[in-house]
Amino acid sequence: MRLNGEISYRNEEENEMGSVLPPPLPQLKLVVGYALTSKKVKSFLQPKLEGLARKKGILFVAIDHTRPLSEQGPFDIVLHKLTGIEWQQILEDYWRKHPEVTVLDPPAAIQHLHNRQSMLEGVADLNLSDCYGKVGVPRQLVITKDPSTIPDAVTKAGLTLPLVVKPLVVDGSAKSHELSLAYDRFSLSKLDPPLVLQEFVNHGGVLFKVYIVGEMIKVMRRSSLPDVNKREILNNAGVFQFPRVSSAAASADDVDLDPIIAELPPRPLLERLGRDLRRRLGLRLFNIDMIREHGTRDRYYIIDINYFPGYGKMPGYEHIFTDFLLSLVQSKYKRRLSNS
Repeated sequence: MRLNGEISYRNEEENEMGSVLPPPLPQLKLVVGYALTSKKVKSFLQPKLEGLARKKGILFVAIDHTRPLSEQGPFDIVLHKLTGIEWQQILEDYWRKHPEVTVLDPPAAIQHLHNRQSMLEGVADLNLSDCYGKVGVPRQLVITKDPSTIPDAVTKAGLTLPLVVKPLVVDGSAKSHELSLAYDRFSLSKLDPPLVLQEFVNHGGVLFKVYIVGEMIKVMRRSSLPDVNKREILNNAGVFQFPRVSSAAASADDVDLDPIIAELPPRPLLERLGRDLRRRLGLRLFNIDMIREHGTRDRYYIIDINYFPGYGKMPGYEHIFTDFLLSLVQSKYKRRLSNS
């Protein structure tokens, strides 16, 4: 780990009583190089975050894409959310040469979330049935080509309408977050692969966004798609596009909800889920879109996982994130002391 130069201690000083004061803790200056889109910089690097970071000895430095990464820094942490094979290769090469730098997060692990098929594979294997609830994934079908085959493929797979239609690839674009609801099997042939068809689960119109920052977990309610009844399925045909769920409403806290629908998932369940997914995904910065099946108290589904989500929407995120960054460098420092 690099601490941006030497760790400096002041000489021992005497207080007014003549006693020798113990040397203070080292004043660490943590340098975080960031490679983010302009949109992400605006939403994440808000003045309240940068101001608090400076007070805590954390300096955010923009990575210059016109210069070799190895010539920049030195960095203690590289924070990034850029897509593309070229950037992934640059970062992996840099990390091999500078293993002391913490990369948030490993490019190969992030790549796992860029495909909605591989994204949820780890969730399906989790065994959380004895932990205050059951967590699963809605049944889904991946379509990569020839939309004319979709109706028969859906019938063969035994999926129940309506179906949520999502692009297969998640690349950060607005299009990759478009969401539609298909009511009848015949309209499925008009879709544009590659895509994922996911069974729609009624969930009372409430989505739980579970934010993960290292070992910290924070959950927030969001308004979601309304429930669909049998009459609507019979009376509707076609594919209807919805606005991005996370943008539909800032919060569901101000909506008059049934207490059972509004009840947050149990804390022990979220802690176990967060711990298991951190290990399986190899990520420390992500969030989970989670729903509770309407009419149940303990049946949950994960419908999406996002890397480095919109933390700026999370109350108090500046304290949470700066504490997380400091914990990374402090744990490395302690390991160095124990090994010396």
